[in-house]
Amino acid sequence: MSDEFWNNLDQYRELGLDAPRWIASSSDELESLAILDSFAKTKRSNYLTEYSWFDAFPYSGKNPEIVRRVYNYKDFDNANILKNKRIVSLFNVHADTLCDSLALLKMLTNFCAKINPKYRVKCVGISTTSNRESEFVLLDYIDVHRGDKIGNTAINTASIKVIDPLEQPDSPVNVAISLTASLENLLILGCTTGFRIIPIYDAPNEDMINRIQTSHDVFASKYDIFIDDYSSIKTGKLFLGATAYAHTEKQLPVRYDLIKPGMAVLLTDKLGSLSPLNIFTMEKLEEFKPNAPNELADSVIKNEIIKSLTQPKFSLGKIVAKYSPELGNEFDVSTNLVAVHPAGIDGALALLHLARISNSHLKIREIPMKYEEFAIRATTENIIPNSTSSANGCHIIIASNEVANQIAEDLKKHNFAATIIGEVIEKDGAKVTISKKLRSYMAADLLINRFELSDSI
Repeated sequence: MSDEFWNNLDQYRELGLDAPRWIASSSDELESLAILDSFAKTKRSNYLTEYSWFDAFPYSGKNPEIVRRVYNYKDFDNANILKNKRIVSLFNVHADTLCDSLALLKMLTNFCAKINPKYRVKCVGISTTSNRESEFVLLDYIDVHRGDKIGNTAINTASIKVIDPLEQPDSPVNVAISLTASLENLLILGCTTGFRIIPIYDAPNEDMINRIQTSHDVFASKYDIFIDDYSSIKTGKLFLGATAYAHTEKQLPVRYDLIKPGMAVLLTDKLGSLSPLNIFTMEKLEEFKPNAPNELADSVIKNEIIKSLTQPKFSLGKIVAKYSPELGNEFDVSTNLVAVHPAGIDGALALLHLARISNSHLKIREIPMKYEEFAIRATTENIIPNSTSSANGCHIIIASNEVANQIAEDLKKHNFAATIIGEVIEKDGAKVTISKKLRSYMAADLLINRFELSDSI
């Protein structure tokens, strides 16, 4: 085991990013389920916050103005509150806070009650830290320009969930991963123009901050994207993330109310593409050493995954836009897709989110895995709780069978392994029925038990 790996790992932990804990405890999956449960249980009484994987507002040809504020959610100055603005938020909380979903929601609603916003706080992003001193709340206040609507602006917050364990914490690779992640939800919404990133970052010293800022410039130049360099969030700990927004002249494909029985469930790419990277990290930790070396978890595959994580898939946004209706037009199920939902790190768990949002019963016949043999072994040896976690470009689309097949063909031309994995069988009650084969890819019962497993699929 290399000294370089351990030195990097120690740095991550000291700086508040405990990457092995993310993998071993399945914290990302627990995070999404905890939030989902919290908001579902208090939907009627909770008028201050609304969990959404994005926010959107009319686009009149001018970019929104964004004012950023960072707070200590336990003690903050009300004088810095801007009550009459739309808000997207990111909460960086201690990992233990996620153990109790109601306690998590209480923390969120108590904070929002103190700021008493005019609009619900939407797009509640949650990031976890192993360091209490790293906790913060970031609110980006949005001032939307008035004018004739010519499109939609979608906005999203994200924080780094995956790192390259062989890189320094503030490396250009890790910075690029965090910036690319902020664009994913915008692309699956069909955004194609006006991409702009406002990084959320910090480090304990000026040298690290300068290196991070330089990496922002490199990313902006490489992909011809505007990056607004706001100052660091000044927690004194390492943090990498971003708020990003972009525009589309089409209708946003989030009409969950139009989902009907018989529609196809299309996966834009295979699940499980993060497993080798996770196992690459875990195999270097003696306490998680598998029974035998895993040849698939080698540096070549790891490097392929890292490359994918640092490259935005703009072709996905163009394809989604192609099948979305023009602004002002009704959705036509014979030519348009109806709804989309991100999968990414959640993997197969995203099906649960989609079922609940749309109040639909989904029947999933196929579970396409990029590294199936590897995923089965990782699950059998209980190394990774959820081997369906995926890299960029893996999302869910709902459309008629004919449209879904057309979208799949277009995606394949851009090197996506798109597959129709099932269909909507009912529109009354959130449920996902899936093959028992899922047990081969998920080691954690608390995740498996969310699904209805079937022998007959």
